[in-house]
Amino acid sequence: MPSLDTKLGLAVGSYVGLLVAFGVGLVVDAGVFDPTVQATGLLSCLLVGGVFASRPSLASPVVERHVLSAVLGLHVGGILALLALAGNDEATGAHPLVFPFIVSALVGLVAFVLVRDRHVETVFGGKVARVSWYGGPHPRTVRRMRIVAVLAGVTVIGAPLAGVAVIPHRATWIESTRAWTLLAEVGPTIVGGVLGASIGTFLMPDRERRFTVYDGGIVVQNGRSGLRSRLSWWYVRGYELTDRELVVHTWFPLQAYRFDRDHFEQPDRVADILAEYAPEREATWL
Repeated sequence: MPSLDTKLGLAVGSYVGLLVAFGVGLVVDAGVFDPTVQATGLLSCLLVGGVFASRPSLASPVVERHVLSAVLGLHVGGILALLALAGNDEATGAHPLVFPFIVSALVGLVAFVLVRDRHVETVFGGKVARVSWYGGPHPRTVRRMRIVAVLAGVTVIGAPLAGVAVIPHRATWIESTRAWTLLAEVGPTIVGGVLGASIGTFLMPDRERRFTVYDGGIVVQNGRSGLRSRLSWWYVRGYELTDRELVVHTWFPLQAYRFDRDHFEQPDRVADILAEYAPEREATWL
């Protein structure tokens, strides 16, 4: 059984299982630790997950018709509605199934990524690629990425500490504002996210990918997980061929895909093909 089918089954099964458990809990007015709620959620997870994992062909309609996109959209809308109600109703906000319902959205995002990967494979798998190559950034780029990761980690830890130590003493009125309250609520999440990304970048900066160029865009396949994603041509700002690297720049400055020229053959031919779709750009600061 392919590993992606197993991951897809686990993600989609968990997603559906949490939703079923949430629905059952509301019907029987029980909490998340109620045996009935747990049993129905686990059974739904095993049934749906097993079907998706063992019968990939049954997932084809979901993949081809973007069914999961609509389901996930409805689910996110439901979360927003629930949070709106919870803001005005203390009983709703204190319901023991509110947190599992929100967690199910995160599980749903994982399922969406996996199904999206299968969609990219389905759409582009049968088409003829213009060119394909595999590799990672130059060692000099790896060193620079680690420096940026360290600076980001130091900043995201030092800035809140300095802000908490200095701002309330210099401007006491700011603690009574709504903006300061919101910042205090979301601050730990921002710090944790940036710090986690910085640690991941520092430990594994040499992320190897496979790039496959089609007329409809670029398919990026991660070297470690094997997940695929589509990079549309409108998002590609240009390319750059230097003595060390071939770089594909996007409109998000830090999201540049870099490949050491020694990692693949015929970089000039690759650059000529990219020139048909995107303009040549000069070097950037990173």
